[in-house]
Amino acid sequence: MLGYAPGQVVERPLIDFEPGLHMDRWLNLWKNARSREDSPQVFEAHCLRADGSLLPADVSLSFLRFHEAEYLVVFLSDASERRRAHDQLRELSAHLESVREEEKARIAREVHDELGQMLTVLKLETSMCELAYADLDPGLGERLDSMKRLIAQLFQLVRDVATALRPPILDAGIASAIEWQARRFEARTQIPCLVQVPDNLPMLSDARATGMFRILQEALTNVMRHAQAHTVEISLTLQDGMMCMSIADDGQGFVVESGRVVSFGLVGMRERVLMLGGRLELDSDAGEGTTLRAYIPLDPVAQERSQ
Repeated sequence: MLGYAPGQVVERPLIDFEPGLHMDRWLNLWKNARSREDSPQVFEAHCLRADGSLLPADVSLSFLRFHEAEYLVVFLSDASERRRAHDQLRELSAHLESVREEEKARIAREVHDELGQMLTVLKLETSMCELAYADLDPGLGERLDSMKRLIAQLFQLVRDVATALRPPILDAGIASAIEWQARRFEARTQIPCLVQVPDNLPMLSDARATGMFRILQEALTNVMRHAQAHTVEISLTLQDGMMCMSIADDGQGFVVESGRVVSFGLVGMRERVLMLGGRLELDSDAGEGTTLRAYIPLDPVAQERSQ
C-alpha cells in the first residue's frame, strides 16, 4: 500500500510515515491506547509513500499485552476512495445549498414585491370604500376598520416571511447582518448579546456571508434552547487569510466527547463550514459555558484587501 520493502519499515518510528503526526500528539495517542486497551485510537492521516507521495489513510492504534511484553498494533487502511467520495458529496451539498439559498432569495423577492403590491392596492381600495360608503351604512365603518387591521397584519406577515427566507440586511454585509441578528436575539430572549466587529471588514461573497449568517442563527438557537446563558458574546476577527466568527456564552456548558455527535444542529454547522473550505471548533465543559468558532477562508480579492 505504501510501497516500502519490509526492510525499509522495520525499527523505524511511526512518525517517519506520517509527517503531520507531531510528537506530542503521538505520545498522547500512545498513552490513550495504553490506558484503554479495549478502545482503539482511530484517526485520519496522510501517510508518506516510498515514492514521496501522500496516501490518505485511516489509522487505528491498539495496545496489546502478550507473554508479558507490550505491543502497539497499528492498522492502516487506504481511505483515498472514501475521501474522494466525501469530497464529491460535499461539493454536491455545497451546490445544492447554493441553489437553495438562491431560490429562497427569489421567493423572498416575489413574496415581498408581488404580495406587498397586492396588499397595497387592497389597502387603498379599502380606504376609498370607506370614504365613499361609510356614511351610508353605520356598520360598514367598523367592518372596514377590521379589514384594515387584517391588511396591516398581512403586511407584517409578508415582511416576516421574506426576512426568514433571506434577510435583506445581508446585502449590507456580514457585520451589519450579525449586529441585526444579535439585536433580534436580545429582543426575543432578553439575553444581552455583545458584538465585536473590526472596522473595514473585507466584503465576503454572497455564499460565504450567507453561510456564516446561517451558522450564527443555528448557534444562537442552540444557546436559546440549551445553554441557560446570561450573556452571549459574538466577535469577528481576521487571522491568516481566514475570517473567524466566535460565539461564546456563559451558560451551563457540556462535556465534549471526542468522536461523539453532539447534535444535528452542530453537524449542520460543521458541514456548512466544510463546504466553504473552513473548519469548526467547539470548546465547552460542564458549568463553564460554550464557545463555538467558525473559520472561513476569505475570497482571494477580499484577502488582498485585508492585507
